[in-house]
Formats: sequence, structure tokens, C-alpha cells
Amino acid sequence: MAYLVKKEIKGQTYYYEYESYRVGEKVKHRYVRYLGKSRDLGKGSSFPSDVVVNSSLDYGPIVALHTLAERIGLPEIIYKATMKGGGNHIGRLIEIMVINRCVEPVSRNKLKDWYGKTVLPILLNVPPKKVHPQIFYNAMNYLTDKAILQIQKELYKSVKRIYGVDTSTVFYDLTSTYFEGTCCPLASFGHSTDHRPDKLQINIGMGVDKDCIPITHEIFKGSVRDVTTVKGFAKKLKSGFNLDAPIVVIDRGMISKGNLKQLQEQQYQYIVARKMGPKEKKVVQEISEEEYTREMLINYSDEREVFLKEKTVDGKRWIICWNKKKAEDDRNFRDLMISKTRQDLDKIKKGCGKRNLKKREQIYHAVYKVVEKYDTKGLFDIMINKRGTPRLKYESIGKEIEKASMVDGKYILETSNFDLTGIEIAQAYLDRDIVEKFFQMLKDIVGVRPTFVYTERHVKAHVFICVLAVLLLSLLRKILREAGKDMTSVKALEIIDGIKRVEFSLNGGKTVVVRTTKFTDKQREIISVLNVAPIGL
Repeated sequence: MAYLVKKEIKGQTYYYEYESYRVGEKVKHRYVRYLGKSRDLGKGSSFPSDVVVNSSLDYGPIVALHTLAERIGLPEIIYKATMKGGGNHIGRLIEIMVINRCVEPVSRNKLKDWYGKTVLPILLNVPPKKVHPQIFYNAMNYLTDKAILQIQKELYKSVKRIYGVDTSTVFYDLTSTYFEGTCCPLASFGHSTDHRPDKLQINIGMGVDKDCIPITHEIFKGSVRDVTTVKGFAKKLKSGFNLDAPIVVIDRGMISKGNLKQLQEQQYQYIVARKMGPKEKKVVQEISEEEYTREMLINYSDEREVFLKEKTVDGKRWIICWNKKKAEDDRNFRDLMISKTRQDLDKIKKGCGKRNLKKREQIYHAVYKVVEKYDTKGLFDIMINKRGTPRLKYESIGKEIEKASMVDGKYILETSNFDLTGIEIAQAYLDRDIVEKFFQMLKDIVGVRPTFVYTERHVKAHVFICVLAVLLLSLLRKILREAGKDMTSVKALEIIDGIKRVEFSLNGGKTVVVRTTKFTDKQREIISVLNVAPIGL
């Protein structure tokens, strides 16, 4: 609610417009704009004495996101793909939900209240009285698997044409999101990346480019294993998006001979991290420190230095990477685990012959649990006497600890690419945290969870709407970065959040004046970078 505030400063009376808003259960107040001195009110047509503020609507972030959505053709692409005739424009209804996810995620039941406080009804020509929860659920019904794929294809073409999407490298990964309750047919128990194994979940497979812009995604049951999703993703990229032989970067949990073969059959190159098994450890342990070459990474200010050694193993190109800072962390962690192992083994040693440690089998079992818990198996020589009362003796094996230390801070990258240098391969793999940033935005900013829908169609639609929200945020970030602005899209939206569309009634309601609140220098700068015109005044 907007209202006038009168302030007395050095004998002069000044008038300001303020508005109240709610944060949780608390009502707060914020400044909107300066109206003038008391002597100015009533002079001219601008500020008569009976000025009344009719409305103050959220403007800055809403117009910025709406402008971007229109620029890439989001509502029209959705409308054409869903083939909806008559009634409300389904593309505009989806746009409402997408923009809401970017700025103030709420459930479909609360969308109407949020919508009425923004300039979207003016921009979209959809009055608030025509917006209700069921109309949004109905719109989500039209987002079938076929429609979503078609929208993804058309948006990819549009974004690539306008903003130059770089798909020379594509990052693919899987994450999970959990559900409250047991009503979702897609949900099942599985490995939870949210550390909630007690909850039903779905898995989301996501392919993004170097700018964290989504290309395509897939929804899987919560029990699906990461490694089984790669073939379908590669086939979808090839048949649906016709990418020009990108390098696909995947994590070690997705590596298999079948997956790598499938990528090569699609004429895609790959970069993967190999699991550090006995074969890999042996290769690393045979390389002396002098054989590594010092290189520098880009955009890794804290850990820019890396040492590389390239080898060909079984016809495969391996890049062995050595991060000395991580090596120190690995060594300290192993020393801690060895210390904890000793402490627990000493407790077992003192307890031999008592309670549950009277038999050799019980002692062996207790020792095994300890070395498994601290991952120190093979680093200790365990001895239990065969005759008489069982007694435990142990000692660390210096040779095995030394061999383990030779792997500290090292990892192996395998690639089918023979054109890029070793440091370029390492850089491309380390850049895979881009997809992790995407998942972070999906969960923490646009709020893919909690999921307030449960049918298969609505769950898939909800995830897609959240992905579209991250698309807009990623494009904003790309625009800001290319303009030399080192800030996130969320920060930029926060800066322009104070810009309101204010409507005044003057002269007893005979004249209506519409203005935006005065821009600060920072707001003007962001608006200029995002190329947002004053729409809907």
C-alpha cells in the first residue's frame, strides 16, 4: 500500500511517497520517491494539493525479464508448440510463471496475488481478475514431452542466433530433487544429491553450454543410475539439435565403454575423469615429479597452477593432472584418517577378551569396520594371535602410505580429442562446475523444490518452467559479463528492484499521471546494459 509521508527539515515541509510491504509476518516500509516541498504542492498541474497515489507496481526486474523473454520469442514459441487455440495466450501464462520463478518463487495458488503487484498485467494485457490457480494448471497440461522438446529446439535456435550460444563444449550431469509425500508416480528412492535418502525423488539430466545456458534436459525416475542416461542424451543432442561435433564433458560417475563408444558413434568427442583404480594408480605412481610440466589455468585465481603429464594408454589419450594444493589437502586428510584409525584400533585392542570381542572373528569384524570407515584399508598390518586369548597388534605400513601419497592431488582425464593441448583439456574439464552452478540456480534461486504438483505431466512442466527461468537468468549474466559488469544476474535484479511504476490521480481524479520512480546511477547503468526500454507507462 502506498502513502504520503511529511517530514519537517529546517523549517521546511517535504513530502515523500512510501509503501508498505510484507516479509513473512512482518510489515516493512520503504521509500518510493520524493514529491516536493509543501509550498510546491498545489502549484501547476504536476503536484496539486489533492494528489492521490493509486498504485505502485513492481517494475524494474519485471520489465527486464519480460523484455528478454520477448526478445528470444519465448511466449510465441511456447504458443506455437502447444497448438492452443482461443482463451488466454498459453505462452503468456507460462511467461508469468517463469518470471515469478526468477524474482519471487511462489506456488500456483499464490501467483495471482504476486501477479497483481507487478506491471505484468499491463505488459501482457492479461487482467489480474482473469488469473487464478486453475488457469496455470491448465496451461501446464499443454507442456507435453513433445511440446517441451519442440520449445527447447526453437529456443536454442533463437538464443544462438541472437546471443551466439557456444556449443563447442557441452557439459552434461545429473541431479536429484526430492518430494514431500508419496503421491508422485515419477518419484522413487535413489542416490540423493540433496542428501535426503529418506525422501522420494526424481533425477534431472541437464546439458548446458559454456555460458550456463540450457540446451536440453530430461526427467528420470529417482532410482535411475547416472551412467545409464548418457546414451539417450547423446542421441537427443544429435537428432534434435544437430550440434556440430561438440566435446561432451561428463563426470567419472558416467563413464563406461558403451557410453564413450556411443559418443564417438555420434561423432562427438569427449572428456571424462577416470576412476582411480589399481591400473590408474599404477600409471600415476610410475611418473616422477620431474616429468610433469607446469601450466596455468584461466579463471581459477586460488588454484591456477597445475602440473600435467600426457600418456597414451591402450590407445587412449590420458592427461595426468597434479594440483599441489589439493595434494597437501589429501595428505592432511589421510593423516587425520590414520590418526582416527589408530584411536579406534587402540580401543579394540584394550577391549579384546571383553564383551563382544572375545572371539577372533569378532575382532576381525570390528577392525574391518574401522579401516572401511576411515578408508585406510591396506595402510595397516593387522595381527591377531591364533592361540590363547585373542589379542590385537597393528602397525602402519610405511611403504603403502608412501605409495598412497604418490597419488595425492592427482587425477586422470581421458579424451578422444587430439587437437586441444593438455592444459585446454584440463581447463574444459574443470569448467564442468558450470553445470553445478546451473543446478544451484535451479534449486536455490528459482526454487524447483518444494514441488507443489504431483502428476507426471505437472511435475515435468514445473521442472521445465524452472529451467526456462534459469535460461533467462543465464542470458542476463551473459549480457552483463559481455558489457564488463562483474555481477550475477540476481545481483543486477536486486539493484533495479527499487524501480516502481507509480500512478497518481490529480485534480480530484480528473488527471492521471504515470511515472517510474527516479533511477539511481547504478539502476540507470543496469537498465542501459540490459537495453530495457520504459514499457507500459
